[in-house]
Amino acid sequence: MIIKNKLSLLLLMIVVVIAACDKKPEPTPEPIPETTPFDNLNPQQKNWAIVYNYTASWCHNCGEWGVATLRECVDNGNCVGLALKASGDPQAIPDGLYQSFLSDRTNNGGVPSFSVGDNVDVNSSAPNYCPSLQNRPCYLGLDVAQEIKDGKLYVYVKTKNFESLLNIQDYYMVAYLMEDGLHYEQTGSSDPDPVHNFVLRKASSGDLYYGEQLFTNGENGAELNHTFTFNLEPNYVASNCYAAVVIYKKKASGTPQYSYVNSRWTRR
Repeated sequence: MIIKNKLSLLLLMIVVVIAACDKKPEPTPEPIPETTPFDNLNPQQKNWAIVYNYTASWCHNCGEWGVATLRECVDNGNCVGLALKASGDPQAIPDGLYQSFLSDRTNNGGVPSFSVGDNVDVNSSAPNYCPSLQNRPCYLGLDVAQEIKDGKLYVYVKTKNFESLLNIQDYYMVAYLMEDGLHYEQTGSSDPDPVHNFVLRKASSGDLYYGEQLFTNGENGAELNHTFTFNLEPNYVASNCYAAVVIYKKKASGTPQYSYVNSRWTRR
């Protein structure tokens, strides 16, 4: 009886071992990819207009018709508007950056002055020039998003080539830190409490208005992800801050030397 029980136990152990050997290992689960700020960015094959407005709070014509002209351009949609504040304005941009704009995108020495894309001194006719930019064939698209944390503004950009780009080293990209909702006097304005919007504070490339060489792949369909970071100064209202991202292409000659390609902003 004892021998029979031992034999039964041995057979049971053999069965257990065989069953264990036949058991297939559990499959390793697929790793969950980490999310990034670029996941929801989707560049479209669509051009936006851009309007450069040289302006100042002490300028009577700026308050009389300049502010309204820039507002009209932006309100018509698909347009980035840049208020470039001249010296003497409480929110004047750094002189080096202002001169960088002027040296390549002249205002013939006056304010208010408006340029749309590469068309300079179009002034009160600026809104009429925007559709021609928006209707150009788009060969380089971009999408943008922003995040504010720890006193910094992070600007996330994704670009996409919609055709092969020759001389990719000639393409430049810049982010401009912008602010809305600034309350201070504006000569020529009938508003008792003028509000200054679209105010350019600084550029990601310092005093170089056209930015830096970031593109490395000119193939059709190639994409680029890039992050710009700005420190938000104590006198900025963070909730009113946003960024405009602009792409330029350097030309061998002509004015402006850095021609406008496309833009977007994180303003909502």
